This record gives sequence, structure tokens and C-alpha cells, in this order.
Amino acid sequence: MSESVKYEEDGGIGIVAIKLESELNPLDVETLEEVRKTIRESKKRAIVLKGSDRAFSAGANITKFTDLTPQKAYEFALRGHDVMDAIASYPGIVIAAIKGYALGGGFELALSCDFRVCDPKAKMGLPEVNLGIIPGWGGTQRLKEIVGVTRALEIAGSGRYVSAEEALSLGIVSSVVDDPFAKAVEMAKGFAQKAPISIARIKELVRGKPSPLMKYEQEQFAAMFETADSAEGVRAFREKRKPEFRGE
Repeated sequence: MSESVKYEEDGGIGIVAIKLESELNPLDVETLEEVRKTIRESKKRAIVLKGSDRAFSAGANITKFTDLTPQKAYEFALRGHDVMDAIASYPGIVIAAIKGYALGGGFELALSCDFRVCDPKAKMGLPEVNLGIIPGWGGTQRLKEIVGVTRALEIAGSGRYVSAEEALSLGIVSSVVDDPFAKAVEMAKGFAQKAPISIARIKELVRGKPSPLMKYEQEQFAAMFETADSAEGVRAFREKRKPEFRGE
């Protein structure tokens, strides 16, 4: 197991922690794949996935976007989708315990889980539009499944942050508590006591198969890296200034 992903067990459940050098936990595909591998190999009936005290994950590591060509971006999206789909289809229950930020790829990771619980100060969202790109790991489709077309379009289209209170009202999270990790562990232990085959079948029927638009999202994420706006968005982020988008 890598240094970026920690695993332990507690009363029959698995606990997977993302621990990167930055407390904001900026994700790369290698870390995501380690998360998937750890969850799969645990074979536990319920898993709690958590980040740091400051952030579940503030998103993909944008500093690595500078050199993405459309082909590389497509491969990046495909690998990320594979991880999210694997978590979404894991036969046991996976619960995201969110403290602080869950943004971009970090929010997409949380959306791939079966449940999300967060602390009162948590902020969630898909801010990719502010970089001149789009979510590339299934965020548009999974958010739409939870909050509906209109809300998903408004949240992803504006790139704004969703507060814990709003996330609860929209059904994005199931609980807002001071200690989301403890709540997630409590929930996980409850699910772990249920009939595992029943849980697997119920989960399969409720969550269904990924939309065909998932494939289209991957292709469109890659295509964004042919635009001047995407280069400007990433450059402005690194230079800590407001981007100037021209629709090119």
C-alpha cells in the first residue's frame, strides 16, 4: 500500500484514509487507483472513506493539467471513471466522511460512494467551469441522479460551492454532524450486520448502470484541452488571477 492511502479495520468494517502531503488532498489518478485497490482487497461489507481534517479532497491536482493533450486528457478521464465506477459497483456499502472541502475530482469521488456525511462547515462543488473545462470523472451524471437536471446544471454550470445545509436539503449528504467520521463508522457498522447478498442486490438495483453520457463526458473532457480557454483557466489558477475566457 502506498503512503498516500492508509487502511485499517474497526469491528468488521474497513476504513480507507487518503493522506497526501497537502491537507487539501489534491488527487492524482495513481492515488485514486490505490483507493480502488484498497477497497476491493478489503472485501469488507462496509467501507468508510475519509480525507484530512481540512479536506476530503479539494479536487484533482490542477498543476498537472498544464501538459495534458486531448489524448492524455481522455486517458486521464477514462482511468478516473474506472475508479469511480468500481467504487459505485462495489458490492458492499461505501460511505464518504467529508470534513472541509470536497471539490472537483474530490466531490466526484464522494459522489461515487453510496452515502456522504459531512461536517457543518463542509463545502462541496464542481468548479471545473472556472478553469474552462468540465468535470471528467462522472460528476455531471452522478450529481444529476441525486439532485435532478436543473440543480445539477446550476451547480456545475456556475462552479459555486454548496454548503453543508444545502447539500442536506438536496440529498447530496444524508447527515450533517460535527464528527462525520464517527457517524460514517456508525452507519457502516449497521450496514455490515445486514445480509451481504441482499445489500449487493439492492445496491445494484437502486444505483443501476452508468449512463451512456458517462462515455460522452470522458470524450468532452478530453476535447476541452484543445481549447484556448482551458489553457487560460489553468494558467490563471497557477498565477492566482481571474481568467479571461474568450470562447475559443
